[in-house]
Amino acid sequence: MIQSIQLLRFAAALWVALYHAQSFSFFPQLPAWLRAVAGAGFAGVDIFFVISGVIMALATQNLRGGARQSAQFLATRFARIYTGWWPALLLYFVGLYALGALPADVNLLSSTLLYPANFSHHINAVIWTLVYELYFYLLIAASLLLPQRWRNRALAAWALVIALLVLNYAASGRYLPEMFSQATQLLWFYAAPLVLEFFGGYFLYRLLQRHPQQRWYWWLLASALLCAAAVYYSHTATLHAPGIVGFFHWADRALLIGTAACALVAAALLAPLPNSPALRWLARLGDYSFAIYLLHLLVFQLVQRALASLAPDLPYRSLQLLAVLLLLTALSALYFHAIEHPIYLACRRHIARWAAPKP
Repeated sequence: MIQSIQLLRFAAALWVALYHAQSFSFFPQLPAWLRAVAGAGFAGVDIFFVISGVIMALATQNLRGGARQSAQFLATRFARIYTGWWPALLLYFVGLYALGALPADVNLLSSTLLYPANFSHHINAVIWTLVYELYFYLLIAASLLLPQRWRNRALAAWALVIALLVLNYAASGRYLPEMFSQATQLLWFYAAPLVLEFFGGYFLYRLLQRHPQQRWYWWLLASALLCAAAVYYSHTATLHAPGIVGFFHWADRALLIGTAACALVAAALLAPLPNSPALRWLARLGDYSFAIYLLHLLVFQLVQRALASLAPDLPYRSLQLLAVLLLLTALSALYFHAIEHPIYLACRRHIARWAAPKP
């Protein structure tokens, strides 16, 4: 089960990277089918959100709860995000400053602490997702304060509240661009439709725990049909630019892409995988998915600057992009083993000692 999730995490991270690669000079002139695949890469974020919900359900299923375990859970999960991001933040600051590409309006405080703010002022365009991740961790930690039999009910009730708010906002046109300038934090953050994807992953895992004898291929078929519906909708519906990807259509995206991601994750959880050394090695690549997600924009900017100065004559742009993705994976592996993982393990040890019952 975890092996399949690791493979899916790695694929989702590369898919997001491929999506953003379209903005860089080494991407043009690729085959049309690859451009179409890259254009849907934003959906990798939705897959990440669903997987995060699954991992939270898995991580808390045997926890007895209480204030101590809630605090330990929250500290551990926050450490997972910040120990991965803060070293990357330093790399971004140094790298962009050296390139002369550090935005003048960058908000270093919100970029560092990852609190709800104007995401367009972040030093890294993708870290807005981490802010929602931390919000979901807070909700899970709060549920751990309740007796075990009430946790799922409390989370389901909050998810229902968000869903009702989303329906109300969508029906009243509050998601339209001309209305969004007046949006409160309740509208654009605390009750954002994409938060429902975390809940989707959480309750998906609970469902599969209770009913494990399901056919994985039916879930895969459901995911394919939902993806087809999303593609059809994005090409036929009257959407404000940039369409289903845009912040103004979170409700549409959560409904179509989010449910497709849930079905895909369910298929991955249920699908039988051979216990082969090669597959176990590939699953290890999932460890690098967070680093790939964090570092890819900086790596792309550095590569673009290097290619511009060297001006190599590379006739096969597909191979050039493949080489960049391999470089990104290698650098992410180095970052994981040398920086991200050791710092996180050290934090976990300190948190465990702090949370241990006093004699």
